[in-house]
Amino acid sequence: MRSDARHQPAHGTRAAWSLLAALASLGASCARQPLSADAPDAAAYLELVMPREIEIQRYLTKPARLDGAERANGIEVILAARDELGDLVKSAGVFIFELHQVRPASGDRAGMRLAMWRVEIRTPDDMRRYWDRLTRFHDFPLQLEHGTLAPGRYILRAQLETPGGPRLFDEYRFTHEGD
Repeated sequence: MRSDARHQPAHGTRAAWSLLAALASLGASCARQPLSADAPDAAAYLELVMPREIEIQRYLTKPARLDGAERANGIEVILAARDELGDLVKSAGVFIFELHQVRPASGDRAGMRLAMWRVEIRTPDDMRRYWDRLTRFHDFPLQLEHGTLAPGRYILRAQLETPGGPRLFDEYRFTHEGD
């Protein structure tokens, strides 16, 4: 009977080592693998998930009082990015926004540029700062460098430059009645 008692712990030890080895190999297979743009399916994958269109949300984008200002001193831009299938997606890259006065009776309606903002989304912190999980839109509070936004007619232009992708554009014309 004693020989059985000695044999039992050895079998338990072997089972424990086998379980530990299995768990270690499972952990190694679940480890995050580095991404490679050279992978055969990478181009097809990028075509599927990269944004193909941006759209300034006309009913949500508006002059805003940022930092507790008494009057509108900026614009809150709500922007949608859509993939090839038309679904909303997060977008990384460089967003460029330009605010112009409207030039009346002209072929090029964009008059004097009043402001330009460059916003880079390159890190998870950047994405958290500008992505709204509830609406699934990007939210950019853009403050004017000097003063407030006077009543008038304006054109807001948006551009997205993605790494390795096409440049995407949208334009929104709006009237600010004042505060």
